[in-house]
Amino acid sequence: MHLRANRHRSPEPHRRPRRALGALLLAALLGIAGASPASAEPDRTPGSGTVVSFTFDDGSVSQTSGAEVLQRHGMRGTFYIISGAIGSPGYLGHDELRRIADAGHEIGGHTVTHPDLTSVSPDEMRRQICDDRANLEQWGYQATSFTTPFNETDQNVRKAVQDCGYNSARTMGGLRAPGDCADCPAAESTPPADPYEIRSPGMIRRETTVDDLKEAVTRADDAGGGWVPLVLHQTCEMCGPLGLNPRVLDEFAGWLHDRGTPVRTVHEIVGGRVAPVHRASPPQDRDRPVNASLEHAGPDGLPIGWETGGWGTNTPVWTRTRDAHEGRWAQRLDMTRFTDGDAKLMSTLDLGEYSLPAHTGHNYTLSTWYKSTAPTQLAVYYRDRVGQWRYWAAGPTFAPAEQWSRAHWTTPPVPKEATGLSYGLALFSPGSVTTDDYQVRVDAKATNESSCRELDWWVPRRWLCP
Repeated sequence: MHLRANRHRSPEPHRRPRRALGALLLAALLGIAGASPASAEPDRTPGSGTVVSFTFDDGSVSQTSGAEVLQRHGMRGTFYIISGAIGSPGYLGHDELRRIADAGHEIGGHTVTHPDLTSVSPDEMRRQICDDRANLEQWGYQATSFTTPFNETDQNVRKAVQDCGYNSARTMGGLRAPGDCADCPAAESTPPADPYEIRSPGMIRRETTVDDLKEAVTRADDAGGGWVPLVLHQTCEMCGPLGLNPRVLDEFAGWLHDRGTPVRTVHEIVGGRVAPVHRASPPQDRDRPVNASLEHAGPDGLPIGWETGGWGTNTPVWTRTRDAHEGRWAQRLDMTRFTDGDAKLMSTLDLGEYSLPAHTGHNYTLSTWYKSTAPTQLAVYYRDRVGQWRYWAAGPTFAPAEQWSRAHWTTPPVPKEATGLSYGLALFSPGSVTTDDYQVRVDAKATNESSCRELDWWVPRRWLCP
């Protein structure tokens, strides 16, 4: 179960390329990997000296229609993938990602879980960047191009991108766009002056028109040509603020095709060798969540190292409260409206900066102190070897408690693919729950029998027990 954004697919019917001869000529241009248009004989036709790249961020399932549109016009794009989201609702599955790559599109990196890289620890940052590239390589993709989530970067991020073996990093912005950055250049140079800060006209949005896209190219023409990397997220009709209608993309791609404007992937522009792939250092073991007493809060008022989760139709309200079990602060959840689902506070679903490490075969006794006006239960998630978070299990139900009470549960042995754990008390009805002081006890010698006794009430014994 993936806890982040859900995106929808809006496929377009298949059509043939418009001109076979034009497609062959364009294919010849695309085959000159890393060459600069400036090295060719000058051409005075419209679009001379300008090259376009279609780049797609995140790996939304709707991007299959974008890939198909480009293929109909003999074009290829660069798809920056959140590897920890592949196979999650709203994202590309492995089969869809393989079809995109097999059609000649470039697969690039976009981190494992899409955090702001400037707000995490140096170790977590390297895990997000290096392990993302390692995941892609494990699946058969040679990733040389990268882009940061939220366009957040600094010198530390830049160095990590280089150290992890990427040849480039694209940004969002830095080129002139309608109503934005009037003093910026109209196009990036080819090759880019700084391959780790490739500029673009910013994000394409739902309201972007064909004329807007044409203007980005003609601005570059008027300025003498250059590289125009376009930034897309979704290709679907009315699916969100960043969803471009495939018909708009189709008309624009046809216009580029008809005027002879080359379209290349990022790697074809930047070039460079494919560097060796390696994973970053794994997180260190620890016996409790970071900020387990919830004493330290971030700018959003939530405890540092913790995030809210949930599903269904309900309205949770989160409050930082001084009604604490120990120390000065605790966290309160009020479920003001409820139809179905749940809400909970959990340690951050990351690659180990805040979440707990997990080891195959170990049992974990998870606990927290709570006060509530409604029943509550522990919900547990695990991180797999790719870095994707999955719902695992729910503990027993704990009764409402006016005074501070301890909720605790010993898990069965963790799944063999688990590398991390996150848990929290879930509220699944109207009411309130206040939590504080989370603890974990690791028991590598615990037996399946004890876990089976505890689980017997909610899962058939034969599924887990000898």
